[in-house]
Amino acid sequence: MSKGDRKAARIAQRAQQEGAQGKPYGSFEPGGQAANESDFVLYDWTGQTASDAFFALHNDPAFKGFGTDAVLLPPHSLSVSRAPHTGGSVIEAYPHGLAYADQIAGMVGMAAFGALFMQLPLFGLLFYLFASVYQDARMGIGITLFVFLGLIVNGTICYFLIRWDITGYRYAPVLFDRAAGKVHVFFDQTMLFRWLPLWGGGKYEIQTYDWSCLRGQVTRSRVFTGNTAQELASLSCVVVRGPQDPTVVAQFEVGGSTNALAVQLLLDRWEHVRRFMEHEGPLFVQDDGPYVPPATQSLWGALCWGQPLIGPGRHAPSVGMVLAQMFTACFVWFTVPFGLVGWLCFHIKDKPKWPAEILASVGGNPLTGKDLEAWRGVVPASNHESGNQKARS
Repeated sequence: MSKGDRKAARIAQRAQQEGAQGKPYGSFEPGGQAANESDFVLYDWTGQTASDAFFALHNDPAFKGFGTDAVLLPPHSLSVSRAPHTGGSVIEAYPHGLAYADQIAGMVGMAAFGALFMQLPLFGLLFYLFASVYQDARMGIGITLFVFLGLIVNGTICYFLIRWDITGYRYAPVLFDRAAGKVHVFFDQTMLFRWLPLWGGGKYEIQTYDWSCLRGQVTRSRVFTGNTAQELASLSCVVVRGPQDPTVVAQFEVGGSTNALAVQLLLDRWEHVRRFMEHEGPLFVQDDGPYVPPATQSLWGALCWGQPLIGPGRHAPSVGMVLAQMFTACFVWFTVPFGLVGWLCFHIKDKPKWPAEILASVGGNPLTGKDLEAWRGVVPASNHESGNQKARS
């Protein structure tokens, strides 16, 4: 048995023993670890051995999640990490809410730029074909038909790539509402294969779930690039019918995926969510904050994308930065249009919309600047704690 297998076996054995004794999983005897910490906090789940050990827990009933290679995390009362961190997955922060974004937020414009970039070799091919027709008129009909079909196929592909980046919403957030004990999930239902809308957002749906009916889980998946398989891990929530009914009725991801060797990052993310919703932690810990997509900055900032010493957010000059700037300056022909297309697509898409009652519950509009700093470390008491304090007074 490998070291990783022994690690998983020890955690599974501990869970089974405590379950047989009628104790919640992860509880500890007085004088040991904190009573609200699970066994997950005892290890650094980073690296191949740790990853294999973690996902081996899926084979144990105490950890079996919903889906293949899915590991169910402990209940909300138990901690899974001692270093909570959003990992840059929060797109907006409210006085009583955190909105986690998917990976689309940082990818807007890539498909449209790819569609436009495809035209360069196409024009070269057309020039070659027309030159061939000019030299040999007998080839004219066949090549003309070939070019016509090629233009139709290319135009169709480019149309849908550009449409992907200018219709719908910039991202599909998951809003954790601490004040109401709810989780609101935004679903973009804009149809790609329809004529309308020509740009901007279309249909959307918001599903709301009780925090008490959610369980976190980490899932491993495999993505194939040619003959190479890459293992990814993602954090998701499974929604059960009720606190006492384990029937799964829905599932959604929280933030983007990461390499399967970095499970610890996902546990840190879930711990941040758990502490926030359980009124145990603030909006952000030190050196953490909301993710700012590059396309949200000014047009000048977008045009300076990829240039470390030019534009807003530039780095302090150093030998390394100067060398990096000299290198990236050779690719201005690429970075300028890439930043411009991303900026245009991001602003053409619509921003996700929350109903007025949800915004009122989380405390109003998203926090920025001094307001964000003022709320950063605040941990409001729960309704239950507030009631107890009033009763004592």
